[in-house]
Amino acid sequence: MKFSLIAALSLFQFVQVALSDAAALSSNSAIVNPDYRVPLSEAGQSGICLHGDRLFLTVHSRLEGPPKGGFYFNGNIVGQCFDKNSGKLLWEVDLPGTYAGRVLESWHDATSLLPVADDQHVVFHNLNGMLACCSHDGDLLWKRDWQAPDPDIKNCRMFLHNGQVIVALPSDRIAVPASSKHPDLPFYQIHAIDLNTGKDAWVSPTLLTHATQYNVDRWKGEPVIVASMIDLSHWQFGQGQNGYLLSLDDGRPVLTFDLPPAIPHQKNQLVRGKFLVTVQAGPKTTFKLVNPETSKVTDEFSFLQPDYYFAWTGKEFAEKSSLPEITDRSLRGKGYPTASTVHAVGDRVYFWKYNSEHIGCVDTRTRRSVLVQVPIQVLAEKTVWRPKDFQFTRGILNSAGKNVNNRIGTGRGIRRGGFGHTNPAWPIVRDQQLYWQGAAGMLYVIDHTQPFSPAAITWKSIDAIGNSWTFGEPAVDETTVYVRSQRELVRFPR
Repeated sequence: MKFSLIAALSLFQFVQVALSDAAALSSNSAIVNPDYRVPLSEAGQSGICLHGDRLFLTVHSRLEGPPKGGFYFNGNIVGQCFDKNSGKLLWEVDLPGTYAGRVLESWHDATSLLPVADDQHVVFHNLNGMLACCSHDGDLLWKRDWQAPDPDIKNCRMFLHNGQVIVALPSDRIAVPASSKHPDLPFYQIHAIDLNTGKDAWVSPTLLTHATQYNVDRWKGEPVIVASMIDLSHWQFGQGQNGYLLSLDDGRPVLTFDLPPAIPHQKNQLVRGKFLVTVQAGPKTTFKLVNPETSKVTDEFSFLQPDYYFAWTGKEFAEKSSLPEITDRSLRGKGYPTASTVHAVGDRVYFWKYNSEHIGCVDTRTRRSVLVQVPIQVLAEKTVWRPKDFQFTRGILNSAGKNVNNRIGTGRGIRRGGFGHTNPAWPIVRDQQLYWQGAAGMLYVIDHTQPFSPAAITWKSIDAIGNSWTFGEPAVDETTVYVRSQRELVRFPR
């Protein structure tokens, strides 16, 4: 162990006292009793933007005709505004795109991006070709459109800063030239767009890729955009492997630094002023902290077995000495975290173990590592703890019961890569509680004020039968949680 015996005993005693409470939460009482369930007009997977008494999200336009190869393909989506108290749809705006991509693909689709809002504006983003800003009454203030490229997997976010929306858009620069298999794939660049005029305040000169999961963080007390350039297994960009801290004033690099080998699709985050790298290390869990000023690795957290591992025995949590092996043939040996699930909150790093039902946490100050088994699904008749017991409808159904995606069992479907944890929403942190949306109707709530253990985790399910696909961020206010699936908008008490 890398921490004192006193600390270890303290954690053990704390966990023993609270395990009975955590065990009670494993029952099917975790299914919520909602204030309302509102059917959505069509499938979609954005998070929910909450501002004042309004909720904003995106759905697809009506999907017509038969699917192709298990998917519907669509480029046109709709931005919607709901009253948060009643769930009533107040208005909607059409957001036509320029490329028809897969619907509800397990990484992203045209509806994936969380809208953003201030007191006067709400910005919707169709990842397949349109950005639109509306008033809170639904009046279109401005829009921008472009020819969306293929592939349509784009992991990016929007932020509001000083009256501007910060967003990555396709560049004129080509990252991968066209071939017989695909058209030109462009680089992306971050824009700061004035909310009142829709005009660029600046365009960052730094080239990113369609898969860069950039973030706004603080470095030396100042807000910066944290980004990186990392090759993907299926796309090579020829730009090296770099991290960036970009200015929010003009988009220019404050610092550019080298990165060690990292897992593609990782989220770009700082921990204690250092860039967090998720490392591909076989079955090991490994993270590195890189100093942006020197490009040097200042710390490394690596383990094959965590300091503490808590598993569900069928009746209660118990501390175990070792993790079960991954038996899936195609994933054997890949025990490291699914990169897109790695989230830094304060001094801690939370993550999901690859293709598993385990949430992990590394405290970068104490160096304590803890892994806790959690349910991946709570249904009316059972709580599902193991992949083999996972239950879902034959295909992903919209609110009308229409199958809009039949790829749930493939390598990029909801049953694989951690049961849809390939690219889950960023967590919401409120009142030192971490609200983390799982893929199958599950919301995990982690108390960040206490040591990570079974006692620190609770969970809620909006899905009693196995038909909810929940990839978007929840919204949380003082008393209430709002969750959307591909089928419905659900409100329930915190």
